[in-house]
Amino acid sequence: MSYSLGFSQAIAATIYIADKVEQGYFEFTPTAQLAQNLNIPRPTVAKILQSLNYAGIIETREGAKGGVRLAKPADQVTVLDIFMAIERERPLFQTRLNIQVTGKKPTLVQESISTLLSDAEIAMKNSLKQTTIADLMAAINIE
Repeated sequence: MSYSLGFSQAIAATIYIADKVEQGYFEFTPTAQLAQNLNIPRPTVAKILQSLNYAGIIETREGAKGGVRLAKPADQVTVLDIFMAIERERPLFQTRLNIQVTGKKPTLVQESISTLLSDAEIAMKNSLKQTTIADLMAAINIE
């Protein structure tokens, strides 16, 4: 099992939203334009934005000047926040091996694999927690 493409799309969408608002193009970024410019199908954008909204990362406005914008400053939104909004608590690795052999070695094998992969996922999440949307925006705004 792997994480969905939606996670990467959500990062790109969040950066796009923050960037367009920061540049003064919009107070709220139109969702149709976001979908078109990022080449993400509208139903997928709707699902991503719903998850980001539910997590408190973005806020929405209806109407002609409606759309989405960050609900808090970009330096307060981590990539882990986006990850948790999109992937929720879905684990990256499935570790239930359902080994039929019993005994100390098979048990230790399963425990060792589970610990290894759990530690790897924790390290990944810790890394995502260290990067904010503002960090990513600073990296792309080099002139």
